[in-house]
Amino acid sequence: MENLSFKTTSVWEKRDINTIDSYSRGYLDYITKSLTERLAVEETVELLKKAGFRPLEYYETAKENIKTGDKVYLVKSGKALLAFKIAGNFRKGLNMVAAHIDSPRLDLKPKPLKEKSGLAFLKTHYYGGIKKYQWLNIPLALVGTVVLENGDKVNINIGNAPGDPVFVISDLLPHLDNRKG
Repeated sequence: MENLSFKTTSVWEKRDINTIDSYSRGYLDYITKSLTERLAVEETVELLKKAGFRPLEYYETAKENIKTGDKVYLVKSGKALLAFKIAGNFRKGLNMVAAHIDSPRLDLKPKPLKEKSGLAFLKTHYYGGIKKYQWLNIPLALVGTVVLENGDKVNINIGNAPGDPVFVISDLLPHLDNRKG
């Protein structure tokens, strides 16, 4: 096998372990904070600001033209984000990188709350190519944004902090499940 021209190497052999660890911890911190599309956009905007990006609105209010080297971002509906750096003459072409913010989840249906036998039930539908069985008997959190009748937005995060109630989808019907908790 040693005569083969193709040899695999591990990133652990090529890169500094502290650099790998730092990058991994940064990514873990990002995905921990980015539980929904809206939170992912908010977290990404903070990272873009640290990297010197400005919102497109800055150029509109400052009446300043975007010029070569500028780093610009635009948030759409709080759930989509476009970021770009002006590299030079567009007539020579441009490079573009695109990514999609998506997370498998259970969405609440309109009017989701149902109460029965002293328990609260939430009607849901699954999104993002998940299988129904993947959500059974694991601790879940309720994370999202609720828009009130007056248009105000309320962010909700229940189930992630110590002491919060935890949501579970039982694999047994409630009247057949005699387990406590």
